[in-house]
Amino acid sequence: MATTKGNCFLCGKTLGKTAIKNHIVKEHSAGDEPCWLVKAEGVYDRNMWLLFSVSKDASLLAVDKFLRQIWCECCGHMSAFSLGGNEFGKARKLTEFAIGNSLLYEYDFGSTTEIALTFVDEIKRPKQKEKVRLVARNEPPVQTCDKCDSPAAQIDAWEQVFLCDNCVKDVEDEAALLPLVNSPRRGECGYTGEQDKWTFDPSKIKK
Repeated sequence: MATTKGNCFLCGKTLGKTAIKNHIVKEHSAGDEPCWLVKAEGVYDRNMWLLFSVSKDASLLAVDKFLRQIWCECCGHMSAFSLGGNEFGKARKLTEFAIGNSLLYEYDFGSTTEIALTFVDEIKRPKQKEKVRLVARNEPPVQTCDKCDSPAAQIDAWEQVFLCDNCVKDVEDEAALLPLVNSPRRGECGYTGEQDKWTFDPSKIKK
């Protein structure tokens, strides 16, 4: 799969993963609140990625809440942050980290979704209520049906195959079907992305 581009949720530009990170640092670092710019990527699919700002006075709990909402939450599973096998408590403050630090985030210890987190830079933003703010996200990947090569719309979670709206009619157990969502957890457990409120809409971006 080719490397996906992403959308800047602050100005609407569409750029590659590295270019959009540099764009945010250069063009969108202004305000009174010091933050980390954090990159999140699916461990097994690096084309699923996010960039978000998080207040330095926040804790890992705020990051956990954000990742659950945008990428992971389905059945209230447990989650954890770790580095080299050593787990970090969610009360740990982000002031304890530095540029270049990387963490592993795991959600659900049955059908586990693994996410790599990297503190890529320090930026500033206007003070806001939420500790975490999405600033960029990969464009939804284009997936083809494994049966006929038409655009896929759903996943057969039991068979782990992508299906178009026509080929899903051949699936006997409809409970196996899950929507094709923009998340590294797609096709796992009962994940449907119902808490993901971050849909890119350039018409709603304030220039």
